[in-house]
Amino acid sequence: MPLEVRLAVSSMFALFLGTNLAAALPTTEVPNSEPAYLAKVKTAAPEPIVAKANIVMKQADGSMKTLQSGNNGYTCMINAAGTPLCADENGLAWIKALAAKQDPPDKVGFIYMLAGDTGTNNADAHDETHQHWVATGPHVMVVGPMVKEMAGYSRTVDVVDPTQPYAMYPGTRYEHLMLPVAEK
Repeated sequence: MPLEVRLAVSSMFALFLGTNLAAALPTTEVPNSEPAYLAKVKTAAPEPIVAKANIVMKQADGSMKTLQSGNNGYTCMINAAGTPLCADENGLAWIKALAAKQDPPDKVGFIYMLAGDTGTNNADAHDETHQHWVATGPHVMVVGPMVKEMAGYSRTVDVVDPTQPYAMYPGTRYEHLMLPVAEK
């Protein structure tokens, strides 16, 4: 694993010490009121990240409304599946590429999902059938093409234990590392 990735992952885990994590997987609900939306999105990452992040909320016309302006390079939101997340600039570019079915950027990115996710088909990022389904509790995602070079992580589409690190969407251009975080 490249030194910059090892250092970033080590720093990320240091932030988790003392962090209260969500106790259950999120619901698929995307709150309509700004106070409820903010409450849910704030479960995505450690408080020091969320406090200085941009928080955006998708509007009925598809535009994004900024609810909080930040300066730490992270953007927090609730995705269409109801999952709160906070992504750095590279992580956000990766998410946009995934949504547009385009090649992801050739950069390391981080995405916090400390409330867990609602699940996905681990074989195909764009297939919503429950084939090869996996739902992961609180976790951080490391995205970027270097993930394919990292050894020691499960790369099977049928994840046996989502509480252990594994590669999601193995063998695809969207392959990324899922790092579950133990709840307190």
